[in-house]
Amino acid sequence: MNLTIAEILGATGGKLIRGDADTTITQVGTDSRTVERGALFVALVGEKFDGHDFFDEVCQKGCIGAIISKQTAAVEANLPVIIKVEDTLTALGDIANCHRQKFDLPIVAITGSNGKTTTKNMAASVLSQHCSVFQSEKSYNNQIGIPSRLLQLTEASDVAVLEIGTSWPGEIERLSQITIPTVGVITNIGASHLELLGSVEGVAMEKGALLDHVEYAILNADDAMTPVLAQRTYGQVIQFSAQTESDVFACDIEADAFGKSAFTLRINEQGERVHLPCIGEHNISNALAAACVGLWAGLPIAEIRTGLEQYALPAMRMQPIEHDGLFIINDAYNSNPNSLKSALECLGNLEPDGKRIAVLGDMLELGVYSRTLHRKAAEDIPANIRLLITVGPHSLEIARGAEGRLESIVSCGSPKAAARKLRQYAQPGDAVLIKGSRGMKLEEILEEL
Repeated sequence: MNLTIAEILGATGGKLIRGDADTTITQVGTDSRTVERGALFVALVGEKFDGHDFFDEVCQKGCIGAIISKQTAAVEANLPVIIKVEDTLTALGDIANCHRQKFDLPIVAITGSNGKTTTKNMAASVLSQHCSVFQSEKSYNNQIGIPSRLLQLTEASDVAVLEIGTSWPGEIERLSQITIPTVGVITNIGASHLELLGSVEGVAMEKGALLDHVEYAILNADDAMTPVLAQRTYGQVIQFSAQTESDVFACDIEADAFGKSAFTLRINEQGERVHLPCIGEHNISNALAAACVGLWAGLPIAEIRTGLEQYALPAMRMQPIEHDGLFIINDAYNSNPNSLKSALECLGNLEPDGKRIAVLGDMLELGVYSRTLHRKAAEDIPANIRLLITVGPHSLEIARGAEGRLESIVSCGSPKAAARKLRQYAQPGDAVLIKGSRGMKLEEILEEL
């Protein structure tokens, strides 16, 4: 990036406390531990941290300056450039937006309650068959991650694919303003982040804010909220379906013994047989959304198929692992009612030599609906699952809801305790699903094993 202090002042409305407006900034950082020499440090303030407390470290790293909202500590710091703003998080987004406007490239923005990261990676794989793709890293999809990544955009890329997340009302709107997307993809609408979004309708309202900003909308025809979302966009709408005929749809769906899906992709009366490298029938829907991105880009269906089959699996998202004779599905990155139901269906459809075991952690950020949704999740556990291990206080409701339906139920207070139980009960040939919200850190079960 190359932005002058004058451009940054114009974008943020900030006040130059110290420094030369003609100074050029080539990098921006928000973490004092990793910020590099010559960077402009943005002193973010959160519930558990305050960037203004780390100016000594920032100076030692050789930063060129800082953007602050509190003046005292910064003025004393030995930094050549100091800019004061009302809110540093807002300023970070404004700077990223200023940089983004220097590029006349399309941006595909992907949101939804489930499948955002998988769909993003699949779409990037599809587009990479034909062009250079810039994409958001991992699941950095919030008001820190998206601007920080966007500031790394260069002329080397032909198209960008970004994952857009939300935790509270207005975040999708803000990230859309920052990124100026061309294409908006909504994978689905489900019960996620209900603690602050209130209801599934509230989730749809929040996710749908993306559609106010795009020329081309890609929506899930199998989702009950899609008719409402479709009315919200002023641009072209294309829909995908794993259940019925649509603009882009799947038919002749099959799954092998390990849960990997094959289907016929249908676009404009053309068909290609696709063999996905990932497990779980729900990933067909993610693949169809990515295929729609390829259709928007004008790629032939054969290239779309190749892109889907070359998709690289991300860690902790329906990640298959074989360990000591166990077939483990590591889906420990996140969990909500919809994604849990899909993962359980996948486990139930597997054909292991041994038994099926579900290790389920708490689903977080469900607010007042937490007890009800955890209890209801027990109804989604297939009858052929022999052992349920729950982890955490909320998932006790899953255990209670499953009483009398499953052969064995064990409840644990920590991932380490769950690992001990799994080691005690699991035998070679068993299939094990490990799934919970990010805050539960169920990957520690694998570390213990």
